[in-house]
Amino acid sequence: MTPAFPKIDSHLISTALVLLDETFAINSMNPAAEQLLGITNRQLQNKIYFFDWVKGEMTPDLLKSLQAPAQSAFIEEIELHLPKGILRSNVMITPGQWLTEKDLLLEFQSSAHIKKIRKDLQIQQQSRVSEHLIQNLAHEIKNPLGGIKGAAQLLERKLPANFSNKYSRIIVQEADRLGALVDRLLMPAKPELAEMANPHRVIEQALQIVLLQMTNKIKVIKDYDPSLPDICIAPNQIQQALLNLIKNAAEAVSSQQSDQAKLTLSTRMLHQHTIGQQQFRQVLKIVVEDNGAGIAKNFANDIFFPTISGKSSSGLGLSIAQSLVQRHQGIIELENRQNPTRFSLYLPMIKPAKESPNEPKL
Repeated sequence: MTPAFPKIDSHLISTALVLLDETFAINSMNPAAEQLLGITNRQLQNKIYFFDWVKGEMTPDLLKSLQAPAQSAFIEEIELHLPKGILRSNVMITPGQWLTEKDLLLEFQSSAHIKKIRKDLQIQQQSRVSEHLIQNLAHEIKNPLGGIKGAAQLLERKLPANFSNKYSRIIVQEADRLGALVDRLLMPAKPELAEMANPHRVIEQALQIVLLQMTNKIKVIKDYDPSLPDICIAPNQIQQALLNLIKNAAEAVSSQQSDQAKLTLSTRMLHQHTIGQQQFRQVLKIVVEDNGAGIAKNFANDIFFPTISGKSSSGLGLSIAQSLVQRHQGIIELENRQNPTRFSLYLPMIKPAKESPNEPKL
């Protein structure tokens, strides 16, 4: 019977390292392991056996099987019963490289952290595929589209005065509409100089544009960190990304009554945060949250692909926003698809390049 222990939040642990001797007594450990096991290195002066503190799916037989012949193992999502509670963790086990051939180094890694890295890599790959696809498609459409519009305009001039030009005008209008769509597809490829910008000013500019377009009243809650410094970005690109996120959130609550429609914007500074496989010292997190109906489960995993949308729209907004943010080494994540729906935009706080004739372009 599983003990009625509380579950430990795996987000709260960093990598914990425990070195065991051949009898599975704890030889040494790092501060993260001390916190995880509730033991200090000073206590190791008296022999402490690992399995007096850790039970569950990790067993002495499992470790013995790795001692001879010496072989490493990576175990995902193993359940550990610790004095503090139950933890699901990934464990890397490496034998025989320290005091004796039968020593084992146990490295406990947060399974949530590994999942986040995989999720980020998947989003980054989706964005690269999407950007390549839509730009190739846009270029293929643009040339014949110009020909169609030109032919329609020429036809309009050649028609007799008493002949209606209604249909040629429709062709020109629809060609213009498709042309605007193609420009949106190509927009992420346009370079922009990076500069120091106030993140809250960029958010407010995007918010005002969206609110001017909305017919119903939306309650906007702002939870900004006033201590945030300026950030080196291409401001128009990040404003466009935020515009797409805020517009989606506003549309999600547009069917609600004015006293219930709510949109929340918040900013925070994160330290030692990982985006994909790269860790940054400081990362700006911008959250766009709404209390709408949420995102259907069948759309959630592919929400950043072009044309994927739960609305009657082109489905390009999130794909373009993701592409723009990734040009800044950042990422957009769907962190909660149900009520409240929460999108988080992460931007590394990267120092600007020294002033030179060739300023960085994003």
